[in-house]
Amino acid sequence: MIIEHKDFKISYFSTEQKEEIETFLSILRDNSNSIRCKTSGSTGTPKEIVLSKKALMASAQNSIDFFKLKPKQSAILCMSVDFIAGKMMLVRAIVAGLDLKVFPVSSDLSMLTEPPDFIAIFPKQLRGLLETSDGIRMLKETKSILVGGATISSDIEGVLKSKKISIYQSYGMTETATHVALKKSGHQAEDFYSAVKGVSFGKKDGCLVIDYPKVLAEAITTNDLVELIDTVTFKWLGRTDFIINTGGFKVSPEQLEAKLSMTLKCSCLVTGIKDNEFGERIGLIILGAVPSAGIQKEIFKKILHPFEIPKSYVCINEFSQTSNGKIDRVKTAAKIKDSAWKNIL
Repeated sequence: MIIEHKDFKISYFSTEQKEEIETFLSILRDNSNSIRCKTSGSTGTPKEIVLSKKALMASAQNSIDFFKLKPKQSAILCMSVDFIAGKMMLVRAIVAGLDLKVFPVSSDLSMLTEPPDFIAIFPKQLRGLLETSDGIRMLKETKSILVGGATISSDIEGVLKSKKISIYQSYGMTETATHVALKKSGHQAEDFYSAVKGVSFGKKDGCLVIDYPKVLAEAITTNDLVELIDTVTFKWLGRTDFIINTGGFKVSPEQLEAKLSMTLKCSCLVTGIKDNEFGERIGLIILGAVPSAGIQKEIFKKILHPFEIPKSYVCINEFSQTSNGKIDRVKTAAKIKDSAWKNIL
């Protein structure tokens, strides 16, 4: 079914979100000045916040300018419009006059056969596309690929490089109407995130501070630990929410996961396990089976600080997710019974 709108064209290849999409579009076109959005719940219970329509338009225009989107170019919506990432795909389509195609919200995007000019996806959707020849072809032929919601793992990064596929990782949140910084990954990868137009960064107690006058009434301090290069560039190190304190040594799970996944060639999460001697010890949660490299302390000693070396591991079939597709660290760790952990020798 194709429904023509004044500002853009929308094609429904799935009607599962049609009612929600039409409701949101009607809100965008009414006389109100703001909309309500739900945060993702990646670090707690999702909550509602209010964003001005001017903020949405400013954020959309930044994306349009950066990716050089033109009227009648094609774009894909395959994320939930309950959250800001999905909402902003609609706003971008309206502002730029795009031909927007709506597909099911799923980690399996095999139904996509024609490469669009622009697509925004989550890491799990990217992984799924990289697992098939058709998916790889589509990624290679898509002009602009935006990946958000979480950082991509080192094994995904490796596949992107080997296939010479470029994507952009986004940094942002609901409060900033999606991304405030972008970083190229895969082919011709960049080390740092760079601010979009109108955004500047600072640092407080090791955490990133975002100043975005077009969207934020005042600068906000995040829970993200960063290495600040300058006022428009930073390297993301991890979140203070997830820091593991083992014997007084503080470990960033995200940084440790990057080292481990590169060595083990698998997807994994790192969590803190209560320990009588150290307060917390490092637990390694592996997705799937034990990797061929094996799980041995001798392997880890070559690449890790002594306090970073995992003491226990467990293999599980899937990571828990938040309602909009992000990995839920807390729920993933909580569902593992104490008896399931195995000692790493």
